[in-house]
Amino acid sequence: MRAVFATVAIAALVSGCMPRQSIGPVALDALLSFEDPALCNLSPETARFLQAMVAIDPDAVVDPDRHLRVGQIAAPAPLIRVFDKVEMTRHDGWTSFAVRTSGTMLGLPLYAIHQTYPEGGDPGEFSFEFAAPVAAVFSTLRNNGFPVEIDNDVSLGEPDGYERIVSLQESPDAPQRSLLTCGYR
Repeated sequence: MRAVFATVAIAALVSGCMPRQSIGPVALDALLSFEDPALCNLSPETARFLQAMVAIDPDAVVDPDRHLRVGQIAAPAPLIRVFDKVEMTRHDGWTSFAVRTSGTMLGLPLYAIHQTYPEGGDPGEFSFEFAAPVAAVFSTLRNNGFPVEIDNDVSLGEPDGYERIVSLQESPDAPQRSLLTCGYR
């Protein structure tokens, strides 16, 4: 979770430097959705979107923990305009990726999408950052099948080497924003 907090803080600093078009919210539910919210299972479209954000450099055999690169936005042409460029930040022990957006997901204003990858090949995590307070996001997520609790990691079944979790908390740099995170511990 520490990685998510640092990623959000850095993304907030970087995003303040980038101009954004004011175009109004666009519903992104056809692109960003879950096949099974109770298990944080992504739809194929969302999985492709997240995979495209991160490029893998196959020539990074000398330093395999530095094989991740900035990818691209994989969205239909009409939706590309609501996403900024993917930003990558290397940290000590992990790499983060973030992209700002002005769309909505589940009717909630979506602020950014984050991914973090630890060095060494352990599974990463992804977060959707909503521009709405935790209480409003909590109700919407629960009504849509997410087993979230505020400020608690919720286990999503028996571990298979790693325990899969979902969490909901305030964004550490902006209490009026919320983070839905799916990951492992």
